[in-house]
Amino acid sequence: MERIFYVNGQFVPANQAVVSAEDRGFNFGDGVYEVVHWYNGNSFLLKEHVERLMESARVIRIDIPWTEKELMEIALETAKRNNLKDDYIYMQITRGQAVRQHSFPENIKPTLVMNPQPAAKPSAEVRARGARVVTIPDIRWLHCDIKALSALANILAKQAAKDHHVDDVLYDRAGIGIVEGGSSNLFYFKDDTLMTPPLSPYIFPGITRAKVLEVAHECDFKVEEKVLTLPEVLKADEVMLCSTGLEVLSVTEVNGQKIGTGVPGPVSLKLWETYMKHVKEACY
Repeated sequence: MERIFYVNGQFVPANQAVVSAEDRGFNFGDGVYEVVHWYNGNSFLLKEHVERLMESARVIRIDIPWTEKELMEIALETAKRNNLKDDYIYMQITRGQAVRQHSFPENIKPTLVMNPQPAAKPSAEVRARGARVVTIPDIRWLHCDIKALSALANILAKQAAKDHHVDDVLYDRAGIGIVEGGSSNLFYFKDDTLMTPPLSPYIFPGITRAKVLEVAHECDFKVEEKVLTLPEVLKADEVMLCSTGLEVLSVTEVNGQKIGTGVPGPVSLKLWETYMKHVKEACY
């Protein structure tokens, strides 16, 4: 089945889903995006993702003409036309088309694209053994709390993981500590406490992160928001990544060093199972 995109008011086949070469998303990465997971034909946390999309647009001063309800309706119609089952929709808003200049053009209409994609989730092998990661210096900009289109540093990070024959990376922010995964939030468990870095400009306010915190309280885990250094992370009993695609994924090796017992631990498994219970209740 050919994928059907939504592009500026029209539903079109993938090979016709184009925007102008003068679009500021193409020229500058001047825009924001979200990705929503569809399970069993139903969206999970769609409202929360749309709310964050609108907030990201507000922060970078894109005056979007759509309401939250309208964006949700467009996403749902895109999903319907593509018969989504276990899939994603990428929702992307740019500042729009204009003659190339760095400052904001006047009287410009934002571009809206909705892009259906197959879900890219961890393989059964990675789920069973846990992820292997390496740490890299965090060279991203100082507003990682905005889900911006300009993701060149993230692309280089993912390629670094591929070059090292591992599954992902952990960002090590100079003077702060280990802040995130390559495109995910970070949790670790030590001394009967589940920890995650607190929200800041260096931390992405993950929708899945918020859900995992909800799940952690449901499971009666003691929770603390704290950044750990690499030596502290290496001493953790368990390390986990979470995101829309990863859900909750155990990390069992960092820089070639085993974490905990070297296999997915009971805390990560409990969080993932309880998270997926929420998914099933909402989508099945």
